Amino acid sequence: MAAPQRTRGRPPSGGREEILKATHELLRERGMARLTTREVASRAGVSEGSVFYHFDDRFGLLKAVFERSVGPLHLEEVRHGSDLREVVTTMSESIEAFLTGSLDVLIAAQSDAELRDSLHVYMLENDFGPHRGIAGIGAYLAGQQEAGLVRGDVDPKVVASMIVNDAFQRSCVPKLVGNRKGIQPRTAFIDSLLTMITA
Repeated sequence: MAAPQRTRGRPPSGGREEILKATHELLRERGMARLTTREVASRAGVSEGSVFYHFDDRFGLLKAVFERSVGPLHLEEVRHGSDLREVVTTMSESIEAFLTGSLDVLIAAQSDAELRDSLHVYMLENDFGPHRGIAGIGAYLAGQQEAGLVRGDVDPKVVASMIVNDAFQRSCVPKLVGNRKGIQPRTAFIDSLLTMITA
């Protein structure tokens, strides 16, 4: 798709954030193959020229959406609670919410090799990925281990991986198969997890 001729001066009407939001919504609804800058502009309520003004071309637009969606997950603010069940539950909910917002973009990227590779480079350069969540949760659990609240014979990083993987399943399975069959209630997962790890 060729970009229209760029002009000097102020951008056409419309803002960057509205365009990014519209693109993310259309990716979620229709996928990468059916995404056009015309539809993005219509959804955002701006001229198509605004899309090219802010992002140069379709590739630049999609890369910006990826960067906006696949950012860091901040767990620091939920690691300071005193109740192990409350903190683990909040971590699980936070990871699921984060993944629910970013998986649309990650899945869409797989249909375009150039975008997929660009996203991989971006994530590698910024050290994004599940290992960050595992490290944060593992550090919290290690502290609880030192306080005598978590068994000393469990590996905090393995338990953290279980929490991240459970949240990933809750986010990913409905998007891939269209239902939540087989996904256990969060309370049941956390009850079993705490039974296994609590000192």
